[in-house]
Amino acid sequence: MKATIIAIGDELLIGQVLDTNSQWIARQCTELNIEIVRKTTVSDGIEPIVAAIQEGVALSDIIIMTGGLGPTSDDYTPRAIAEYFGMEIKFHPPTWERILAYFLSRGREPNEALKAQALLPERITFLVNDMGTAPGMYHHWEDKHLVSFPGVPYEMKHLFTDRFVPIIKPYLGDNHVKSRTILTVGKGETDIATAISDIESNLDSRLSIAYLPDIGRVRVRITGRDTNGEDLNGLINRTGDAIIDRLKDSVYGEGKLTLSEAIRDIMVEKGLTLGLAESCTGGNISRQVVSASGSSAYYKGGIVSYSNQAKQSLLGVSPDSLEQYGAVSEQVAKEMAEGALNVFHSDIAASVTGIAGPDGGSESKPVGTFWVGLAMKDKETRAFKINFNRDRERNIEFVSIFVMNTIRMSILSM
Repeated sequence: MKATIIAIGDELLIGQVLDTNSQWIARQCTELNIEIVRKTTVSDGIEPIVAAIQEGVALSDIIIMTGGLGPTSDDYTPRAIAEYFGMEIKFHPPTWERILAYFLSRGREPNEALKAQALLPERITFLVNDMGTAPGMYHHWEDKHLVSFPGVPYEMKHLFTDRFVPIIKPYLGDNHVKSRTILTVGKGETDIATAISDIESNLDSRLSIAYLPDIGRVRVRITGRDTNGEDLNGLINRTGDAIIDRLKDSVYGEGKLTLSEAIRDIMVEKGLTLGLAESCTGGNISRQVVSASGSSAYYKGGIVSYSNQAKQSLLGVSPDSLEQYGAVSEQVAKEMAEGALNVFHSDIAASVTGIAGPDGGSESKPVGTFWVGLAMKDKETRAFKINFNRDRERNIEFVSIFVMNTIRMSILSM
């Protein structure tokens, strides 16, 4: 089956709010073997919503709407649905009773404005919302389905999973959709695609491969569709194993594993500890490290030595090195890493110093120049120079990922 997602709200169009609902709905639909053929965002208003429904019906079997179901004057979805289907808007006592109970259970009195949420199209199937006051709405006519959810993400997810999925599943047929996502770091999309080009060119017709690039990382997703789920699982697993064998250490995990979690698992398994010294990234690497639960088992701490004075006083960087080579240099990166190793008494320490931009560059050291240091007990300290000149935010994110992957690769080589 094919579906159109309609996200409603002026706040989405002007960029005030990020439309995460459509992204989440699209992922759920893909897992259900529902093909998304269009995602569209429309302004608050009856006419644009009705027009979006008309376009969606022409393209799709399922229209999925999110937003515009609250108690305020800009919540037009019920009226737009009523207009499209030629239904009357009527007061719905069961919905009003649920709203009353919802507020009274929290010791609050609902105001009259909330009655707007009980003014709903007749002949619509209402989806009970256990997470909020606005009900979802579902309508099935001929061979089409329309469903509407509130824009509040946790309410939308509840209604989609607990109310809509049981309704729509009987219409989806026997096809199975399976997928496997392989996570890579350190190589670009083109390099990854080239490395597995022969695997992709000989791919079974039931499978497809998608490359999903991010800063410093690429997800390789294998998707299969077939009526036999067991055969499909075996086929996807064999293909995935071949890709992992080909890409080797570029693969850091599968599924939803983060790079921080992958590093945590390896560090804990090997009983190693880590310290960090950051300059241009301002603590971003430490933030990513501690985003993984259980990082305290191996992460000793980090020092943000943004100024030269901090590099000297906190990490013991030589004033002569700063004077002779500059803060962004191989020598200073090494001394920062060694300083972190000594301060935290860790097994491994990494450092980064660079020019994130947009200012601060020079002819010899342009914006996007970074030096990464790596110090390990009883081993020679190394340094790596990289250049990645994008905007400031992406520069910081790229070098942060590079540092984390440098740590990962150093552990794998131990």
